[in-house]
Amino acid sequence: MTSQYVFLLMAVCSFGMLGVLHKVADYRGCRPEAANLFLFLGATVLMCIYAALKGDLAEISGLSSLAWLVAAGCGLLTSLAILNFQRGIRFGKISTSWLVINLSTVLPMILSILIYKEVVSIRRGAGLVLAALAIALLWQERRLDEARERTTGK
Repeated sequence: MTSQYVFLLMAVCSFGMLGVLHKVADYRGCRPEAANLFLFLGATVLMCIYAALKGDLAEISGLSSLAWLVAAGCGLLTSLAILNFQRGIRFGKISTSWLVINLSTVLPMILSILIYKEVVSIRRGAGLVLAALAIALLWQERRLDEARERTTGK
Protein backbone atom coordinates (compact mmCIF):
# COMPACT_ATOMS: atom_id res chain seq x y z
CA MET A 1 0.00 0.00 0.00
CA THR A 2 1.50 3.34 -1.03
CA SER A 3 1.78 6.25 1.35
CA GLN A 4 -0.96 8.11 -0.57
CA TYR A 5 -3.51 5.52 0.44
CA VAL A 6 -2.27 5.49 4.01
CA PHE A 7 -2.71 9.27 4.19
CA LEU A 8 -6.14 9.00 2.57
CA LEU A 9 -7.23 6.38 5.10
CA MET A 10 -5.85 8.46 7.97
CA ALA A 11 -7.68 11.56 6.67
CA VAL A 12 -10.99 9.71 6.46
CA CYS A 13 -10.58 8.29 9.97
CA SER A 14 -9.52 11.68 11.35
CA PHE A 15 -12.47 13.40 9.73
CA GLY A 16 -14.85 10.88 11.27
CA MET A 17 -13.20 11.23 14.67
CA LEU A 18 -13.63 15.00 14.41
CA GLY A 19 -17.41 14.59 14.52
CA VAL A 20 -17.18 12.06 17.35
CA LEU A 21 -14.90 14.36 19.36
CA HIS A 22 -17.32 17.26 19.00
CA LYS A 23 -20.37 15.19 19.94
CA VAL A 24 -18.62 13.75 23.03
CA ALA A 25 -17.40 17.22 24.03
CA ASP A 26 -20.93 18.60 23.69
CA TYR A 27 -22.42 15.67 25.63
CA ARG A 28 -19.94 16.21 28.47
CA GLY A 29 -20.63 19.95 28.51
CA CYS A 30 -17.12 21.00 27.44
CA ARG A 31 -16.58 24.53 26.22
CA PRO A 32 -16.26 24.61 22.42
CA GLU A 33 -13.07 26.67 22.68
CA ALA A 34 -11.39 23.92 24.72
CA ALA A 35 -12.38 21.21 22.23
CA ASN A 36 -11.13 23.38 19.37
CA LEU A 37 -7.80 24.04 21.11
CA PHE A 38 -7.38 20.32 21.83
CA LEU A 39 -8.10 19.49 18.20
CA PHE A 40 -5.69 21.99 16.65
CA LEU A 41 -2.96 21.55 19.24
CA GLY A 42 -3.10 17.78 18.75
CA ALA A 43 -2.90 18.16 14.98
CA THR A 44 0.08 20.50 15.31
CA VAL A 45 1.95 18.11 17.59
CA LEU A 46 1.29 15.14 15.29
CA MET A 47 2.43 17.07 12.20
CA CYS A 48 5.62 18.19 13.95
CA ILE A 49 6.38 14.62 15.05
CA TYR A 50 5.79 13.36 11.51
CA ALA A 51 8.01 16.07 9.99
CA ALA A 52 10.76 15.37 12.55
CA LEU A 53 10.65 11.63 11.84
CA LYS A 54 10.79 12.23 8.08
CA GLY A 55 13.59 14.77 8.46
CA ASP A 56 11.61 17.51 6.69
CA LEU A 57 11.92 20.23 9.35
CA ALA A 58 14.42 22.21 7.24
CA GLU A 59 12.05 22.20 4.27
CA ILE A 60 9.15 23.42 6.41
CA SER A 61 11.15 26.22 8.00
CA GLY A 62 12.36 27.31 4.55
CA LEU A 63 8.87 28.11 3.24
CA SER A 64 8.21 31.63 1.97
CA SER A 65 6.44 34.25 4.05
CA LEU A 66 3.48 34.14 1.68
CA ALA A 67 3.10 30.37 2.23
CA TRP A 68 3.14 30.87 6.01
CA LEU A 69 0.60 33.71 5.71
CA VAL A 70 -1.76 31.63 3.57
CA ALA A 71 -1.39 28.63 5.90
CA ALA A 72 -2.05 30.78 8.98
CA GLY A 73 -5.09 32.40 7.34
CA CYS A 74 -6.53 29.04 6.29
CA GLY A 75 -5.86 27.59 9.73
CA LEU A 76 -7.59 30.53 11.42
CA LEU A 77 -10.63 30.27 9.16
CA THR A 78 -10.80 26.51 9.69
CA SER A 79 -10.56 26.97 13.43
CA LEU A 80 -13.39 29.51 13.37
CA ALA A 81 -15.53 27.24 11.19
CA ILE A 82 -15.05 24.29 13.50
CA LEU A 83 -15.70 26.46 16.55
CA ASN A 84 -18.97 27.64 15.02
CA PHE A 85 -19.82 24.04 14.14
CA GLN A 86 -19.27 23.08 17.79
CA ARG A 87 -21.50 25.92 18.97
CA GLY A 88 -24.18 25.18 16.38
CA ILE A 89 -24.36 21.48 17.20
CA ARG A 90 -26.23 22.39 20.40
CA PHE A 91 -29.11 23.91 18.44
CA GLY A 92 -29.64 21.32 15.74
CA LYS A 93 -29.11 17.82 14.57
CA ILE A 94 -25.52 16.62 14.14
CA SER A 95 -26.40 15.16 10.75
CA THR A 96 -27.51 18.58 9.51
CA SER A 97 -24.50 20.36 11.01
CA TRP A 98 -22.10 17.79 9.59
CA LEU A 99 -23.64 18.08 6.13
CA VAL A 100 -23.35 21.87 6.20
CA ILE A 101 -19.68 21.75 7.19
CA ASN A 102 -19.01 19.25 4.39
CA LEU A 103 -20.79 21.50 1.91
CA SER A 104 -18.19 24.17 2.65
CA THR A 105 -16.06 22.57 -0.05
CA VAL A 106 -18.54 23.78 -2.67
CA LEU A 107 -17.44 27.43 -2.41
CA PRO A 108 -13.77 26.77 -3.31
CA MET A 109 -14.93 24.61 -6.20
CA ILE A 110 -17.17 27.37 -7.56
CA LEU A 111 -14.45 29.99 -7.11
CA SER A 112 -11.97 27.71 -8.88
CA ILE A 113 -14.35 27.47 -11.84
CA LEU A 114 -15.00 31.22 -11.96
CA ILE A 115 -11.49 32.56 -11.21
CA TYR A 116 -9.18 29.94 -12.70
CA LYS A 117 -11.56 28.84 -15.48
CA GLU A 118 -11.23 25.24 -14.32
CA VAL A 119 -12.98 22.78 -16.58
CA VAL A 120 -15.87 21.03 -14.88
CA SER A 121 -15.73 17.28 -15.38
CA ILE A 122 -18.85 15.14 -15.29
CA ARG A 123 -17.92 13.94 -11.80
CA ARG A 124 -17.49 17.48 -10.45
CA GLY A 125 -20.65 18.61 -12.17
CA ALA A 126 -22.53 15.76 -10.53
CA GLY A 127 -21.01 16.80 -7.20
CA LEU A 128 -22.28 20.36 -7.62
CA VAL A 129 -25.75 19.10 -8.52
CA LEU A 130 -25.77 16.81 -5.48
CA ALA A 131 -24.61 19.67 -3.24
CA ALA A 132 -27.48 21.84 -4.50
CA LEU A 133 -29.87 18.93 -3.88
CA ALA A 134 -28.52 18.51 -0.34
CA ILE A 135 -29.09 22.19 0.40
CA ALA A 136 -32.64 21.96 -0.97
CA LEU A 137 -33.31 18.90 1.21
CA LEU A 138 -31.96 20.72 4.28
CA TRP A 139 -34.24 23.65 3.55
CA GLN A 140 -37.23 21.30 3.11
CA GLU A 141 -36.41 19.46 6.36
CA ARG A 142 -36.22 22.76 8.24
CA ARG A 143 -39.61 23.84 6.86
CA LEU A 144 -41.16 20.55 7.99
CA ASP A 145 -39.60 20.93 11.47
CA GLU A 146 -40.95 24.48 11.78
CA ALA A 147 -44.44 23.34 10.70
CA ARG A 148 -44.31 20.51 13.25
CA GLU A 149 -43.28 22.95 15.98
CA ARG A 150 -46.18 25.28 15.14
CA THR A 151 -48.73 22.47 15.30
CA THR A 152 -47.41 21.01 18.56
CA GLY A 153 -46.88 24.42 20.16
CA LYS A 154 -43.23 23.84 21.14
